[in-house]
Amino acid sequence: MEQKDEKNCNSEEEGERQGPKTFLGIFTREKFIILCVVIGLMALLLIIILTSVFLITQSDASVNMEMEPFPSDGDMLDFLLQIGEIQEKDGLYATWYHAANNKSEMNKALNSDVMILEADINVKGYNTANETNIAIMAHPPDIYSDNTLEEWLDAVLKSKKGIKLDFKSINAVELSLDLLRVKNQTGINRPVWINADILPGPNVPVFWPVINASEFFELIQLKFPDVTISPGWKVLYLSIFPNVTYTRSMVEEMYTIVRHLPQKITFPVHALMAKNGWPHLSWLLSQSPRFSLTLWQGKENPTVNDLLFIRDNSNPLRIYYDIYEPVLSQFKEAAKLRNRPRRFYPGGDIIDYFRPVNNDGLNIQWDTVTDKDDLLYLLKDSQGGMLVIPVISSEGQPNIPIIQGSKPELPLQDCLELILASKKSWGIYLRIKSQNQLSLTLELLRQAYDRDLLHHPTWVNMDIAHGTFYIQDYVTGEEFLRTIDQIFPYVTLAPGWPKEVLDEGYKPELVEDMVQLFQGAWQDVSLQLHAETLYRTVTGCRSLLHAQSRFSMTLEHRAEDRDLNTWTASLMAIRALNRQRSFYNMPNMYREHIANLPENQDHTALTKTLQNDS
Repeated sequence: MEQKDEKNCNSEEEGERQGPKTFLGIFTREKFIILCVVIGLMALLLIIILTSVFLITQSDASVNMEMEPFPSDGDMLDFLLQIGEIQEKDGLYATWYHAANNKSEMNKALNSDVMILEADINVKGYNTANETNIAIMAHPPDIYSDNTLEEWLDAVLKSKKGIKLDFKSINAVELSLDLLRVKNQTGINRPVWINADILPGPNVPVFWPVINASEFFELIQLKFPDVTISPGWKVLYLSIFPNVTYTRSMVEEMYTIVRHLPQKITFPVHALMAKNGWPHLSWLLSQSPRFSLTLWQGKENPTVNDLLFIRDNSNPLRIYYDIYEPVLSQFKEAAKLRNRPRRFYPGGDIIDYFRPVNNDGLNIQWDTVTDKDDLLYLLKDSQGGMLVIPVISSEGQPNIPIIQGSKPELPLQDCLELILASKKSWGIYLRIKSQNQLSLTLELLRQAYDRDLLHHPTWVNMDIAHGTFYIQDYVTGEEFLRTIDQIFPYVTLAPGWPKEVLDEGYKPELVEDMVQLFQGAWQDVSLQLHAETLYRTVTGCRSLLHAQSRFSMTLEHRAEDRDLNTWTASLMAIRALNRQRSFYNMPNMYREHIANLPENQDHTALTKTLQNDS
């Protein structure tokens, strides 16, 4: 063993004397190892660099490839649903990023989880000697930016964000639409909203500059019509005037301007002004299924309750909420609560409020309040319905409205407070006799509404005088309308004719004058018909439901009136016209009788009655 070890040592010594071993005749073993390590590291670095470049290139170019085709004038909620950003079509879930203008804000928006980018467009050097024909992303007073519209679009089209472009100058519109048309040749593949303030709105004088509407719309139709148009009002919110809102004339003027446009239209509305303007804004929405609203906010936050009011009185597919945090999250949380009370608009449709079986007005319960005990019984044992409240003046205090026939006297204010405290679904039908009672009653309603308590459908009924049914000592129709509009307009108007003119029934001239009187009213109107008079004529009543979609009829019958069989045929003829716009203020026994009639009897009655009338 020792000999072997000694032999090996001698061999190694001989090898060392012969010189170090080389590779390729150039490198020693140690140098060759170092060379291999260096080459390996360089190859690894090259692979990393090439892979990174490839991935970046692919990420830049692949988003549009991955996105399914989508029209630029398509529905925003359909788009968000298609790309998986929302799970159901509801404007509440769409999220927004404001003023994504300069590159810093744009990149912040692109890296966020918001779904829609809103940005402002002007021209570089606008209104100066250096004005150019380059569209830039800037909000006045800024007229320069590090971001052009073309750069902005190039970046955003690599994402899956929706687009809303807010034009601050008419000079920027044509440039931008030309660019959008070019970009769409390879596919924008997302909705594009085009916004501009085209009319002066709340707190803004008429001389304030706005985008020229005619030129704006003409350029869109000519250059790039495949968009959703967002025409708005120039608005100035002043906290010292919190009740200023969108007026009827503002809304009607907007409708007149846009009514013939073929595109989808979303109207931007200041969130703090939406509730008070709701009667007019809801009217605007009702004019076309292509219309929607986008609620936006400035520095001041809207209340969650005001946002809930809008949501509870609208279709969730037609309202968007461009609202800041934390209010947006608070609103979403509140909106999802299943058992919260609905914040119903008092002038709203009772079919929408009660949601009766088959949307049939016959299935809404009606009861008359006679005194406090009767009211408490109804509030406890009834399932809900319309409460008919006859209002007169107190004997000792004429300025205090009370419930007619109540002993002891039940003040209307106490009656309303009991109803509003109930958790059941109640409608309020106020039957009023005099001008003084009308003003006092409306004032009580206004106070309840201002305290955020009145969320029930509320009808105001009076027999009025006008035209062919003018009778002295009745409140005139004009005074009825004027008083309501001045004190508390958020109601359904429920006018009736003086009984003195109904000897021959509802003659066509009586109906025509009533319809003409209320044709210009913006509230819903339900004309009150006495069933015991209805049998004399039906032809006059036929025109009621054809007058306007806001018109309905309420048929009233009392137990002491004419026998049921006398007017059943005429009533069924009216019922056949429209079940969703015919209501029945009568005891249960009569409503049940009508409900049990054969399905085809109302149509037969309509035919026979019209033949008799003719």
